[in-house]
Amino acid sequence: MHRNRGFTLIELLVVIAIIALLMAVLMPALNRAKELGQGAACKGNLKGYYLAVDMYCTDNDGRFCNPSNCYFYTTARLPVENGVGGNHLHLRWCNGQVNLRDHPEYGGNLYRYLADARSFICPTFKVMTRNYSEDQFYKANGSTIRDYQPWYNYTMNAFLGPPGALEGLRVSNLQNVKHPATTFSFTEESSYVDTAYNASGLNDTYMVLQNTSTIEGWLRQNGGNEWAVKPGPDGVGPFWDTIAGFHHAPAGNKLGGRGNCAFLDGHVESHPRSETFPLAWPN
Repeated sequence: MHRNRGFTLIELLVVIAIIALLMAVLMPALNRAKELGQGAACKGNLKGYYLAVDMYCTDNDGRFCNPSNCYFYTTARLPVENGVGGNHLHLRWCNGQVNLRDHPEYGGNLYRYLADARSFICPTFKVMTRNYSEDQFYKANGSTIRDYQPWYNYTMNAFLGPPGALEGLRVSNLQNVKHPATTFSFTEESSYVDTAYNASGLNDTYMVLQNTSTIEGWLRQNGGNEWAVKPGPDGVGPFWDTIAGFHHAPAGNKLGGRGNCAFLDGHVESHPRSETFPLAWPN
């Protein structure tokens, strides 16, 4: 009669080593597949934003809504926001008490057109900010948020909308946008700040690059070539806001990847922060 022989310690160690090796080989591939899936979901979200902008323009004789009211009906503090954010309203993006999915009564001009948007937030960004944020407004006043819940990171192009802000630079009507295929309506912002490239993280409902006089100076400096206007030390200096860079970011540079953009011709594509100005510029 033969006795059942168990595994020896050496055999167990060999099996464990093989499993560890397989995991080391498979995990990068699994992570890449997960990132691709999240990126596809993000592009689907932004497709909904394109449809919302298109429907709004159709119902309003081609006019864009005001970017500052694209999410909320007011830029004043809501009663539920009393005591939140200090002197700023720049923490709405992570304040669950004003999440429009749960509180549609706070919705602004564009909100009712966003029913087809799968989500207001990129799943990659949501994971990044689950437990923290590197936005300076959050660092200063994050403790005042009673329900920390990142729920949006898509922001409207500040060059689109009625006259007022960015005097002389805004385009108010879709028909007056010269290149719809290279002008985004909404894009992703990040909560991360790299002061050499962007002075602010995600802090409002629209992407604004600088004030009118500074932007006009950038264009003069580069002979009117919008593609030569780039943020950073090798460009014109820091913008206020830039396209996010957390998709496919290289190791050690969490802002060096790409952010997704919904263009006015209907397609969605990812671009680096260096292309923020020409892709926002509708003129």
